[in-house]
Amino acid sequence: MPDVVTKEILKNLDFASIRKLRKVCRAFRDFIDCVKPDSNLESINLEVRADIIFTSFSTLSQSTEDIEFFYKEEDMFNGKNICLMERGFFCCATFENNCADLCVDDFLRPALKHQKSLLDELCVIKHLEFDENRQPVPQNPGKLFVPTFEKLFDGLINVLESRDRLLQVESLLISVHGQDQLMQLLRHVDLKVLQCLKVYRLLETEQFWEYGEDNSEFVLDLDILKDCENLEILIVRRFSVCSQLRMLTHIPNMKLSMQTIYYADVLRVIQTMEKSDIYARSEIRFEQFPDKSRFLEAIGLVEDDSVELVHVFPSKLILAYYPALKCIGLKWKHSS
Repeated sequence: MPDVVTKEILKNLDFASIRKLRKVCRAFRDFIDCVKPDSNLESINLEVRADIIFTSFSTLSQSTEDIEFFYKEEDMFNGKNICLMERGFFCCATFENNCADLCVDDFLRPALKHQKSLLDELCVIKHLEFDENRQPVPQNPGKLFVPTFEKLFDGLINVLESRDRLLQVESLLISVHGQDQLMQLLRHVDLKVLQCLKVYRLLETEQFWEYGEDNSEFVLDLDILKDCENLEILIVRRFSVCSQLRMLTHIPNMKLSMQTIYYADVLRVIQTMEKSDIYARSEIRFEQFPDKSRFLEAIGLVEDDSVELVHVFPSKLILAYYPALKCIGLKWKHSS
């Protein structure tokens, strides 16, 4: 078949079909990589355990539900590891490889290397499981989650570095150790189109509730987000944010813990929420609030560290201050 015809056919195929064609032979795979057809993906979701990576994706042309499969490591009697790529109850292929490297080579690289259209969502996080008592379900004995995730994260960065353009994605969910990994990722993302960012601290084990945890030594600087005009949602879990709140006051929906907040910056957050045309809700925890008394006085509240303080603004925005939790909550009053 002439190359011109093949190229035209590839332009009209979705990612699932292109992925199958890549496995026909090495020559065809090399041809596809040379042509660089757009993957036309809508979303990518990777959830990681110690020996399994759950994978799902959707495409722009897809009319059915997401395509789901997983990569699972198995120990062999000869001491070698094999990895199974399975969909549903069927084993699609077996490889002498670990699940992270296989996921990168078999899925992430062909999915993201030539993605040109806007992604709705990219999610690469820990797969969390809790029992009926909200206690974490243990990983497989003798296997650790963090090394698997780090190998996958390194592979993701390697793929993004090989691209000739920034990745455009509206919603980004990511687990990271800290500042370096987050910056490593964000420098390959077009921040002008980012609408939602959720950042989770990478832990081997974690509890269902994070309230009461001291995360003050795990610090993130989020100044890079100050010019993200389209960012509507920011959620940061198990980190302490050292940026000034004024760098983030353009974001209407926030859930995070700040090292220090100030009266003027909290007012800016309130103004942003009141001007927003989306339903906004924020929860701002803090370690220090130097001019807290001035703030409470300005909105007509009497400082009392023993009770929750609530104020309703004329706009119907509700502010709740929880002294014991060092937390300010903001949400809209429902119309009766």
